[in-house]
Amino acid sequence: MLLENKYYQVTDMQTDAQADGSTAIYHISLLPDCDVYRGHFPGKPVCPGVCNMETIKECAMHVTGKKLFISSIKQCRLTAVATPESCPSLEVRLKVVPTENGYAIMATISSTQTGMHKVYMEYKGEMIAV
Repeated sequence: MLLENKYYQVTDMQTDAQADGSTAIYHISLLPDCDVYRGHFPGKPVCPGVCNMETIKECAMHVTGKKLFISSIKQCRLTAVATPESCPSLEVRLKVVPTENGYAIMATISSTQTGMHKVYMEYKGEMIAV
């Protein structure tokens, strides 16, 4: 399930390809009318961790230009609860490194509000092209 333009919308992106991989920063806006928030949880919506992981995967797909599958997760820490009300805009920061079998992905999702830097998720894992 692709969440872009349903759960979130990319408002800006910057990428930098280097010899040891690519880095990218995506600024996204959460879409509070998404059905995900009606079910998770009505009246007090929160961003589900699985949707955060899917958002990271979709941003990595933009960087690689390939459809990706999460093949292994080495670390996935939910460090705070993101909500479309308290943090309507987020930053997804990625490092994408080609490997023998796919890509090593390191990512964070954090707030973009001025004067406040809060990390909501830290992710490290492998993805393969499908």
